[in-house]
Amino acid sequence: MDIFVRILIFTNGIIIFFFLQFIVYGVLAYFYYFKEKKKLNLGRLFKIHSQNSKEFVKAILEGNISRDNLPEPPFITIVIPAREEKAVIGATIDRFLSLNYFKDKFCLLLALDDKELKSKSFEETTHSVVYKKAEYYNKFYKREIIIVTSVPTNFDGELNGKSLNYEVPSTKPRALNWALRFVPKQTQILGFYDADSQPDPDTLLYVAYKYLNKKENEKLLLQGPVVQVRNYFYLKPFNKIYALAQAITHEWYLPTLLAHLPFIGGTNFFIEPQLLYQINGFNKNVLSEDLDLGCRLFIETSCWPEFMPYIATEQTPPSYKSYFHQRTRWASGYIQVLKEVITKNGFLNRRFFLSCMLIFYGILPWFAAQILAITSVGIFLVSFFGVSHIFKFVPFYIKFLLLMMNVGYIIFLFYYFNYALRKVYIFNNIKPKFLFEYLNFLLLPLAAVLGGLPYTYGFIISLFTNNKLEWRKTIRTIETKN
Repeated sequence: MDIFVRILIFTNGIIIFFFLQFIVYGVLAYFYYFKEKKKLNLGRLFKIHSQNSKEFVKAILEGNISRDNLPEPPFITIVIPAREEKAVIGATIDRFLSLNYFKDKFCLLLALDDKELKSKSFEETTHSVVYKKAEYYNKFYKREIIIVTSVPTNFDGELNGKSLNYEVPSTKPRALNWALRFVPKQTQILGFYDADSQPDPDTLLYVAYKYLNKKENEKLLLQGPVVQVRNYFYLKPFNKIYALAQAITHEWYLPTLLAHLPFIGGTNFFIEPQLLYQINGFNKNVLSEDLDLGCRLFIETSCWPEFMPYIATEQTPPSYKSYFHQRTRWASGYIQVLKEVITKNGFLNRRFFLSCMLIFYGILPWFAAQILAITSVGIFLVSFFGVSHIFKFVPFYIKFLLLMMNVGYIIFLFYYFNYALRKVYIFNNIKPKFLFEYLNFLLLPLAAVLGGLPYTYGFIISLFTNNKLEWRKTIRTIETKN
């Protein structure tokens, strides 16, 4: 019996260690990035040193002050792939056209999919919304501020690829490679977002500031956090916990992760076009084209992403089934990228370094979390059902510590939930029953066990089978305005 008690103490001790480590990461992220963001005087973009430089920049953006004799801001093109996105794409376009940036130095490039036109009437498609928005905004700004293209059904998916004699499966990297051929020639920076993304209003000003102030021969590659909680009140109970966990991870842990792994999240990231062309665009053969992109950029160009402290909000899978499919795809794609890094030729030192980092910061933490969660809950169930009364042999002070530990985790979720509401990450205009929302957090122990299962499943089938998972879209929920 003593061995079970030792296991219980050991596993929970590790969980406490990781939790406290995570808190430390959050504090460091705040002081090194988000606190500094508050101090960032966007007037520095134009070399303006004035107490009222923020108002000065606003006046320039609105055209009330001439840009003559000021640094020329870079032209930024935002690429958004959108298939089966009618429910959210209109709000996304409106959001991007309201960002604080010069409308003559910015455009949206939307990559739709011809397959959608074949499966439903035009009025039910993403195309119908996008074309209406493009017509309105292009007329309003008297220029092509929205560029629309649609991926042919037989496009092979390669950068500068060709048309085949058969239909090709639709994937995100395939759509992105198609879109790259329509990027305006004057583009100096490319940004990539998902169809449900809503970035911070000052994101493009920050990107321009980093571009204008980079050193000679320095490469621009920025990755910002993405918090997937915007549809929080439309989620199933477990998914609410997963949404908050993902948001905390990106906001608190991403800066630390980027110090050790060239992680690209597939959305809310910016890059100079020549870097993409240099590595032949996105890899159409992997499920995690974003992580693959970051690894190939480091291997082939020595470019490493820099953390950008400007958050974009998105939706998250509404049910456990959709969550399972998404996370399984992420885990399987992770293993695909690891295999690519290990097996490809050339740049041996960089590939060895990356393979170690991918294992240490991806596979080991996920498996450790799964094993620890199952062990803790397993011991509890063994005792609860009378198979072996383990807790009779556990000293009172340890029982009390375990209780306080779990209460602490739940209180932490309370805190971040209310923090997300204050920061407007979560739309709260439907008047939720907050008592019910707080009670939902009591599911945390079980959610922790179930949350790791798709990662473990994805790892196993990718390591020990030749199954190729289908790329599935994340299900969207109702889109509301705050």
